[in-house]
Amino acid sequence: MATNRPLLRIVLSWLAAMSGLLIGLLAIASFGSDWTPVADRSPGWFLRWFTVAGTGLLGIGFLAGAVVAPWNRKRAGMILLILMPIASFCLAYPDAGFLVWPGDGNGYFQTPLPSTAIWLTALFYAPFLTPLLAARSRKLAVCLFVISAALAGAVFGTSGWTKVLVPRLAAWSALFLLFGLFWLGTHRFRWPPLVEPRPRSMGKRVLLALVTSLLVGVLCVAATLGITIWRSSSSGPDCNGRRLFARPLFPDHAVFTARILRSGHQRKIAERWVGDWAVGVIGERFWGVPPWAPRLVLLTSGIFWKGETYLVDGRRAWGLLTRFLPVVYVGVCTRTRPVADAPVDLRVLRHPPSLSSAHLIGYVERPKPFVDELTPPTRPTPLAFARLTLSGPDGTRSITTDESGVYQVDGLPAGDYTLQLHLPDNQVVGFFRSEKSTVKLHLNRGDLAQYDCALFWNGRIQGHVKDDSGKPARLWVMLLNADRSRAPISTQGLLWTNADGFYQFEKIPPGRFIVMVNPSGPSSGWPYDMKYYPSALRAEDAQVLQVGAGQEISGIDFMAPHLAERAAQVKVTWPNGNPVADAPICVAYEHTEEYGSLQGIVLSGTTDLSGVAVIQLYGASRVRMFAEKVVQNKKRGWGDTYYTRALESEVDKMADKVTLVLTSRRE
Repeated sequence: MATNRPLLRIVLSWLAAMSGLLIGLLAIASFGSDWTPVADRSPGWFLRWFTVAGTGLLGIGFLAGAVVAPWNRKRAGMILLILMPIASFCLAYPDAGFLVWPGDGNGYFQTPLPSTAIWLTALFYAPFLTPLLAARSRKLAVCLFVISAALAGAVFGTSGWTKVLVPRLAAWSALFLLFGLFWLGTHRFRWPPLVEPRPRSMGKRVLLALVTSLLVGVLCVAATLGITIWRSSSSGPDCNGRRLFARPLFPDHAVFTARILRSGHQRKIAERWVGDWAVGVIGERFWGVPPWAPRLVLLTSGIFWKGETYLVDGRRAWGLLTRFLPVVYVGVCTRTRPVADAPVDLRVLRHPPSLSSAHLIGYVERPKPFVDELTPPTRPTPLAFARLTLSGPDGTRSITTDESGVYQVDGLPAGDYTLQLHLPDNQVVGFFRSEKSTVKLHLNRGDLAQYDCALFWNGRIQGHVKDDSGKPARLWVMLLNADRSRAPISTQGLLWTNADGFYQFEKIPPGRFIVMVNPSGPSSGWPYDMKYYPSALRAEDAQVLQVGAGQEISGIDFMAPHLAERAAQVKVTWPNGNPVADAPICVAYEHTEEYGSLQGIVLSGTTDLSGVAVIQLYGASRVRMFAEKVVQNKKRGWGDTYYTRALESEVDKMADKVTLVLTSRRE
């Protein structure tokens, strides 16, 4: 057993040193990458500075202790214990407060005044520090400890800040004490140093100090970059992005192009890698990137496709260390995009317009398949030589896009303008219905206005729906791709017929499509059966409509007979027979998508206090019926969903009274 003791001491000592090094690196990384309140003007701006200082002291203390400990255990312990009161106070104070709600309903976080917090912190450490003043006299040391402890107990017993400050001070102090007392204790028990000291000349000592400092510095930079990458995320608010700019918008605004070498937090989509951070090679520099900076740059909090070249609109990192590293935060609501999608931005950045007049610029794109945000970038499809008309205070002028699809008008006086894009009948402007080929603009002196036009093929399918008496039928009509997948997102694929029973799908791209009515089956208000055009119950039996570029197909009419209606009484109970109130009753009709999945089906009724609901059923087709109930789980903090087995039957053969029992649970 004695032979293993030295080995155990070595293992424990190296484990403590490596753990301290890790804590120090994480703290320094947080200290170097966190936002610093240099220009903060909020009421509690100073609290952020305490956190920054405390994190820095935590990192410096543990790094210094971990580096010194292999040679000198006592010195490592003293470093940690000396820094403990200041660092613990800085880390504990910003969160030591209460949320106050005055009469106006606007809450705020209240902390003690810095002087009060410092006084209470001094009292907290007094029983442990004052005995050091009489280290040579044990009786005097005990006396000082008792007096300071009694004083601290009396003050903390009456102070309202005790319960928010003292636990935090104790928690942070425990971290320093754990490592500090370990190194002091092992020194007192004469554990040998991990690295035997050797006599060295002053030059070698200086060289060793420099090499150690350089190595620690490299580790700190690596840890800072690592924690910056770990925090990177492409999530954020939904917004329209910044307006077009030609000059820096704020301090640390960085604009340049970069080719993505590698993306991180990545996943593979359509055989391409995409992630929310990336390492890129800087190409064209506009501003915000110092000339001496390396060509490699770390981009965070965006969407980056590997191998793509981007126009980057971001800001230099605000951390105390990251501000000196090639780190650019992109985030949401910026104009960062592949350079293929930024012809207007690049033209303005390369040739900034003057501020003495107004300017109008835009991009016109030919119709192309719509792609969402997480689809690999596609090649641009500019519409060259498109014709526009601009009317304003200085008359009407004709404008034409160049070969890159860009138009630009400079030297405009302030005033109101009307811009019109001339289109063929088979094309339409914009993804949304609110977008038009004619737009009104107001320009002030120095304005840089942008109006882009994305064109879509205006394919149309239209028709009427009538019931068996020849009257217009009000119901849902759905457009699907021929393979039953959803229609292109640019098309409103689900319509409610108007008072005349008319419907029209617009903005349909070239392709093969099928049309159906009542995709979820009959219900109150539309008691008609589901049907594919012209009169099929299954998608494979539907007539496929081939739509050409901008083609209109008319006469896709339906005849929808009224279905026979009957009532059924449904009772829902627990397994013990107790009734279940407020339980939704759901019914799915055969041949609908919901029949197989039992997801997203139409609510047919809700039970009353006696657990009974009366629902309406239609026609004679087969249905699947079930009930569910959400019960709040207080231990978990969310609800558990209980549901019944699905009852399957033809409508005309179902009993007038049905009982469903909640037997299963899904969380």
